[in-house]
Amino acid sequence: MQELKGKKVLLLAPSFFGYELEIKNELEHLGAVVYHYDERPKNDFFTKVFIRLNLKSFIQKNIDTYYHDIIEETRDLEIDFLLLINPETIDNQKIKKITKYHPNIKVYIYMWDSIKNKKKSLQLLETSDRFFTFDKEDNAIAKDIKFLPLFYIDAYKNITEEQEYEYDFAFIGTIHSDRYAIIKNIEEFSKENNLKMFFYFYSPSRILFFFQKLFKKKFKHIDKKDISYHSMNTMDIVKIIQKSKIIIDIHHPLQNGLTMRTLEILGARRKLLTTNTNISEYDFYNKNNILIFKRDNIKIEKEFIESKFQAINEKVYKKYSIKGWLQNIFKGETK
Repeated sequence: MQELKGKKVLLLAPSFFGYELEIKNELEHLGAVVYHYDERPKNDFFTKVFIRLNLKSFIQKNIDTYYHDIIEETRDLEIDFLLLINPETIDNQKIKKITKYHPNIKVYIYMWDSIKNKKKSLQLLETSDRFFTFDKEDNAIAKDIKFLPLFYIDAYKNITEEQEYEYDFAFIGTIHSDRYAIIKNIEEFSKENNLKMFFYFYSPSRILFFFQKLFKKKFKHIDKKDISYHSMNTMDIVKIIQKSKIIIDIHHPLQNGLTMRTLEILGARRKLLTTNTNISEYDFYNKNNILIFKRDNIKIEKEFIESKFQAINEKVYKKYSIKGWLQNIFKGETK
């Protein structure tokens, strides 16, 4: 990709299951020189809570010091691009300081959370050259917001078809909303139909899960033995998907964009069982490969379980790779 060869990219991305490193590696593969920093000053529990609850004033001094150091470390590097992924702590003042030292820099922002859930991110439109969202409904908020779905990484495209699968259904994901109840219902369906199921629920903190169980009605009946506080690494997830015929995706009720897991399953060429009705609007949708079900009324046809995955158009398939995603950001070829 000629646009990135030899270009210097300042990448500010939150630590998120290693995807930030995948983005860095792919940028380097495309020829860029990458200076990567976490978008958050720390990733401890309390820092995340203050950020998520919009109580950044309690850690503002730490944020200011953190970004002061980044700006000083990179001020003489002649940066070409600032790529901000799902920004939560940086503000326009800090972006303007960066652009002051790099007058020719282009600022690109990508949101993988819905903007309606992170409304303060809209303030960054003022200092961005391109602003992208994974949620199709977000681009109706402002004409400068462009829709761009998420991506799958190369590890998933190397998954092969199995002659026999160890699991008929598999779910791997963070515990939130009504996910647990839905998965337990599918588990019951599996037992009744002599099918095998794997599930893995992750919570980033014992403290967080304790308070969720204390105050959230949908968490009251969750068996704590079903919760892990260690996230699966990519290779372990790939191994489970390799052994599974159908992967389950339960999107957050307050978001409309496709989850990262959805695109990974596309990359893996596996069948998908999902609650997200918006998937039917995407160019890779095939009702043989993707079954949409209602959160409160789970119906899974025998034919869907028994049929094989149908190949999709190769051009469409490549478009959703991490390489295709970055090409869209840096060439502006978005929908």
